[in-house]
Amino acid sequence: MTDVVAALTWDGNRFLACQRPAHKARGLLWEFVGGKVEPGETKEEALIRECREELDITVRPGTVFMELVHEYPDLTVRLTLLNATITEGQPRLLEHNDIRWITTKEIPKYDFCPADVEILLQLQKIETGLQAELLSFADSDYRAFQMPLIPGIAPDRFLGVRFPVLRKIAARMKREGEWQWFLEALPHRFYEEDCLHAMLVSQMKDPFAELDRFLPYVDNWSVCDTISPKSFCNPNESLLFKVKSWLQSDHPYTVRFGMGVLMRYFLDDNFEPEHLSLVASAVTDHYYVKMMAAWYYATALAKQYDAARIVLETHRLPAWVHQKTIQKATESFRISPERKAYLRTLKIK
Repeated sequence: MTDVVAALTWDGNRFLACQRPAHKARGLLWEFVGGKVEPGETKEEALIRECREELDITVRPGTVFMELVHEYPDLTVRLTLLNATITEGQPRLLEHNDIRWITTKEIPKYDFCPADVEILLQLQKIETGLQAELLSFADSDYRAFQMPLIPGIAPDRFLGVRFPVLRKIAARMKREGEWQWFLEALPHRFYEEDCLHAMLVSQMKDPFAELDRFLPYVDNWSVCDTISPKSFCNPNESLLFKVKSWLQSDHPYTVRFGMGVLMRYFLDDNFEPEHLSLVASAVTDHYYVKMMAAWYYATALAKQYDAARIVLETHRLPAWVHQKTIQKATESFRISPERKAYLRTLKIK
């Protein structure tokens, strides 16, 4: 087994491809710049050395994009493709026959080494410069951790980009005026694009029209709960009117979002007991709607205890939501031991 490392480097929506010299094995086939990891080297050190030797550039290695094993007739390679950023220099022809920046749509025009086929299939899902930028921050370990937490989404929609990175990209897009075209490009291909959309909507002064466009495309709890418009921090009657319409939706994540807005912005000075009834009437059998309802009532017990406990005492909730509400409330640090003890007596036997 030969350990080989290579660089996935982007310039906008184009990535760097190199054509192998004619005299070497797999001559004139295209590949990602890189080479064998020498004894005593880390993969990152090997990548920096290979890029300097082959292209006269300095790179900063990032996260692992993909790792795979491929058997050639003459050797078996374990290829690790790292996201990498050029920090110094411009690629020069020192060893390769040719070097080019190509888009993912141009991949079929080039004959790549067989070991790269699986990588290229993943890259062909990239259509825009923004997607390429997201891919440059992809973390395969984080992707593997994240996927089980957000069920119901096809695995190929996850890139594995962490939220702090997404927030920086969203801030830059808004600052540089790159966001309008993106908001109009629904539906998005990747989960991370939906997260970016949620973050951008959250920065809008008047997000109602954009929320009406975006919410029908939300298909998971994570994106739903990421939407948190700053303008909602001063809740008013117009916001409550929209909440009521969201709670009447047939789309579960629109309902969940409406419940979340009531929980975040209408359990303090703007609270009215009728809000408790609004949530109760909107509960469906959808798991993530029921979970949000339980979260809402548990929070209400922490902030508006006397009004909220009546909902449990009068059994106005479905049994599952009733029990889950008590569970969450008795786990909360914001509810006193005496009240927790009483809430336990309200469990359905």
